[in-house]
Amino acid sequence: MSLENEVTDVAVLESAFEKHRQNINVDNARLACEAAREEWDNVATVETVFRNGLEFQHSVTSHITVHQALAYFQVHDLLVDSVSLVNDRGGVEPRGLCTLLSCLLGPPELHDHLTAERDLVFAIAQRELDMSEPVHVRMLQTVYQRLTGTRLDCPHYGSHWEHIGFQGTDPGTDLRGVGMLGLLQLLYLSNTPHLIPLARDIYRVSVDDQQNFPLAVMSLNMTRIALQALRRGELNRECNHQQLVLHVVNQFYVAVFHHTLHIWTSQHKTIKDSGYVLKGTAVFVQPSYTLSVHEDSGCVRCHPATLAE
Repeated sequence: MSLENEVTDVAVLESAFEKHRQNINVDNARLACEAAREEWDNVATVETVFRNGLEFQHSVTSHITVHQALAYFQVHDLLVDSVSLVNDRGGVEPRGLCTLLSCLLGPPELHDHLTAERDLVFAIAQRELDMSEPVHVRMLQTVYQRLTGTRLDCPHYGSHWEHIGFQGTDPGTDLRGVGMLGLLQLLYLSNTPHLIPLARDIYRVSVDDQQNFPLAVMSLNMTRIALQALRRGELNRECNHQQLVLHVVNQFYVAVFHHTLHIWTSQHKTIKDSGYVLKGTAVFVQPSYTLSVHEDSGCVRCHPATLAE
């Protein structure tokens, strides 16, 4: 992804926050939510169809785990353009004195055997949402049902996606900036057992009368920050330590989201403060980081590597 495209994506995400701030009406949102619930209550949970003389039953989409989704991406031909993938890896290779300074002051090199997994992360980030792909739909339905508590499938397109913080009737529009990695990390947050309490807290605040924010858009910003950290090599130390890449990127995403939620709630931020909060978060994650799991909540915390070592 080029720098120009990245700047454009950031502008789009920031404008989404502004749109949410201007358009949010709590009373209308509640009415819309009730109407949606009534609509889903009237939808049959089992639909009988006939194909080639055989009877098929189409039931509620089964939830998908992060591991199942990852297995799909690992075996599916992503058809990523090699030039685009090189651009997504980041900046110019250091030379001469810059190489020496990079060795002394910069993050360590990622171990060679981890580069394929790193490239897979970049490839997922370039993959667009495809509503004709069953795995993509299962990921979306799982995220929606986990966050809202509904047990029924919702339509592929419609205003109901705004209930979890997308900015229109088509989630794919918001996902263009970080691709399917954004949805994969939303799935990681909402469908990983020890993270479900955090996901519920985030959702609760996102629909609060005073502190509401578009959850999906905020999450995509966290994914963008995590992806940038991976590009700059700021997660290399932790990836080398854990001998994993995607898991570290997911942990880092959760840690950054947890940090942002803490700032949002403890400092009583509202949607008008979103730009400042995101800029502060971006500054917070500049150094290389190590990660630790909080004993009480199971949530991941990130610490500057220079302080942790």
